[in-house]
Amino acid sequence: MNRPRHRDRLVSAIALVTALLASCSANGNDRAAAHPIDATITTTAYPVPAGALFVATNGNDSAQGDEARPLRSLGEAVRRAQPGATIVLREGTYRETVGIIDKKLSIQPYPREHVWLKGSRVVSQWSRDGDVWVHAGWNVPLCRTCFLPEIIDPAHPLAGLPDMVFVNGRPLRQVGERSSVTDGTFYVDVARKELVIGEDPAGRFVEATEFDWLLQFDGAAAAGSSIRGIGIAHYGSNQEYGQRGAMVVVNAPSVVLENNTFAASASSGAAVFQPDANLSGNQFLDNGLVGLMANRADGLRLVSNTFARNNNEHFALTGEAIGAAGAKVTRTKRAWVSDNEFADNFGTGWWCDLGCTDAVVVRNIARGNAVNGLYYEVSARALIASNIVVSNDGLGIKVSSSDHVRLVHNTFVDNGIELGLYNDKRSASSDPYSEELGLSWITSNTELLNNFLIRQHDTEPLIESADYKPHPKPASPFISTSDGNAFLRAAGSAPLGTWSLGSGEVVTINTLPQLRERTGLDLHSLAAAPPPAPFRYPDRDDYSLRPSTPGFRAGRPLPPDVARILGIPPLDHPDIGVLAGPRG
Repeated sequence: MNRPRHRDRLVSAIALVTALLASCSANGNDRAAAHPIDATITTTAYPVPAGALFVATNGNDSAQGDEARPLRSLGEAVRRAQPGATIVLREGTYRETVGIIDKKLSIQPYPREHVWLKGSRVVSQWSRDGDVWVHAGWNVPLCRTCFLPEIIDPAHPLAGLPDMVFVNGRPLRQVGERSSVTDGTFYVDVARKELVIGEDPAGRFVEATEFDWLLQFDGAAAAGSSIRGIGIAHYGSNQEYGQRGAMVVVNAPSVVLENNTFAASASSGAAVFQPDANLSGNQFLDNGLVGLMANRADGLRLVSNTFARNNNEHFALTGEAIGAAGAKVTRTKRAWVSDNEFADNFGTGWWCDLGCTDAVVVRNIARGNAVNGLYYEVSARALIASNIVVSNDGLGIKVSSSDHVRLVHNTFVDNGIELGLYNDKRSASSDPYSEELGLSWITSNTELLNNFLIRQHDTEPLIESADYKPHPKPASPFISTSDGNAFLRAAGSAPLGTWSLGSGEVVTINTLPQLRERTGLDLHSLAAAPPPAPFRYPDRDDYSLRPSTPGFRAGRPLPPDVARILGIPPLDHPDIGVLAGPRG
């Protein structure tokens, strides 16, 4: 396989890995028994241009490559294609690895047909050995040392391994010893070149991972390439971020990934290391570590994607180098993140870290994630507006060591803690990229406007603040402006929150009148008991307020710049919380 010639962003990503990026992860000893893969692909009907190359499962790589005489493999089509060509795949499953693509290509399915590209092979010829079944001659070229030890959870010590086995689409859990194989598990006996599973393969469809990645768009000549409408799964991606760190690696500018499914990789579904990538309508499901990772991906657009059940290998959630998430972005300017769903990830839903600047995060739903819903860390300047964060185990939204973050019209519902604002102990001097940009890595000038915070219990505060900077503490309070917010919680013993007053002073605020007295803020905010049914149709993700809910038509005027970004009029008396508006 050719090695990439354009590696500057990737080398930066490798250095970043110690930190992945000061935060990333690997695969698990007890390979997490993930949800069965929802093997659905969006049905598309992209036009087929004249001169397109065709590939079909019954094709021949010696054929002409036209519609009547298709090729057999995507790899051969890539080899033959002229820059600017379109490759059209006919319905079916293709099992291959392509490698580096250093020319502009478009890859898409035939109209209304479904195509899977898989890194697994179909495994047959099993023999029974006591209570297990053995496939002999298993010697696939996967790297079993290409992971970051610091992101391995001791409870899941095999998380870094790329091996995967699927029975009728259901993933088996990897174990570390042959003697541990039972129903629902598998073991790779490298010394004996055997694949061992704990359930009878008779009459079942068994797939096992053979390849580590699908392809990498690489260099300026590949700018503007695209993959549309394809299902990509079962690749044993790892933490070698120079290449093979994801099933699909984008190391070329202005690449489009649209309406694809990235499912069941051993580590990362897709990775972006160049500017102006546009990812829309994709599904990132059940990936080992993270659905999407991006670094130095200026102008990245994430629109109408679904990120669900990622980090199913259970990489570590604590430590210096963690990064398990639905989507993890670092060192990126002007990211646009809108209309996505981040759900049930074993980690954070969406996470921007290590020098993100000028992000726009609007109209997303972050629900049921094991850590935070949305997280902006050691970064600067962001608009986080009209998002819904519901039932995340950690914080609904977390802002840490980041200045000039605007939180406007977000709806927080029954998270572990609704909103967290922090300073961590690190200095921007520890990251040359952030230092070069002059970032402070200090939480200050946070704006809270028209946010709706509700919980049906009162065991934790709605807002938590903490300052872990060394002395002397930064003088600025975390929050500079706050008004028009609604604080709805059941009566109980927990305070409204803890609040930074600056210079390291964090005070406990029990009531809204006390908040006004101590800070002079939130003069038009409200506090009330939560009604039993505050939202119109939450089961349909409609969290707009019922007319009887405190906060209905009670918001402060919507800033014109936020209204423009949300695509709605600059209302004088909006509802508090999420606003209706155009999506996509």
